[in-house]
Amino acid sequence: MGLLCMPMPSNEIRGKVNSWVASLWTSPPVQYTVYAILVVDVGYFSTVADALLHPFYDNLAPAYNMGITCEYKQDLFYNERNATITGASIFLFFVLRRLVDIQDKLFVSRGQVKALMEGGPGKDKEKAKLKSDASKGEALKVE
Repeated sequence: MGLLCMPMPSNEIRGKVNSWVASLWTSPPVQYTVYAILVVDVGYFSTVADALLHPFYDNLAPAYNMGITCEYKQDLFYNERNATITGASIFLFFVLRRLVDIQDKLFVSRGQVKALMEGGPGKDKEKAKLKSDASKGEALKVE
């Protein structure tokens, strides 16, 4: 998650960091490992997801019953805890994939803006429009 809030002094450094992260992802051993862990997480989550549907019950026995021991209550929360952990890791996988995608799009759009701002003599109208849009706080529209 440091990629999202890491200060970048220039777009060139952002590009190097993004290309490094992307090169990690394009490595086949990394892809196979990530997908294998994701499959194991999804498989395990499907077996313990029922614990999230009935968080305080196991075999229709209420957890607040006074005749139930602490060890039994501990067993009741075991699957619930594991379902929460595996669900969070699946969610984090998709968040990190999206984060890398957003950073890549940011790098490309900053490069396009820089190319427009440093363009040749016929770009004066586009520069003026970009500056006026930026001063109004409007989103950049690059065609």
